[in-house]
Amino acid sequence: IMGPVKALVFVCDQIKEQVDAEQLDEGLVEDELVALSLRNDLGEVSDDDYFAREAALLERLNAIRAYKESLAESGAISEADSS
Repeated sequence: IMGPVKALVFVCDQIKEQVDAEQLDEGLVEDELVALSLRNDLGEVSDDDYFAREAALLERLNAIRAYKESLAESGAISEADSS
């Protein structure tokens, strides 16, 4: 009877881990910054929109780095996991 429940909990845990990993991936944010810059250079994004989106992405990148740094300082993650 508990088998399906345990399986569901396992799947939910795996999904959460994947989402957490993606939210903490600096590379994804950096890729978004590059793509945004390219779109601005091509005239697909206005300067005002570019600066607003860039600021939000840089804020997100700084938040990720600060969070990872706090985890590293507390010993919650290894140095290999922080990049």
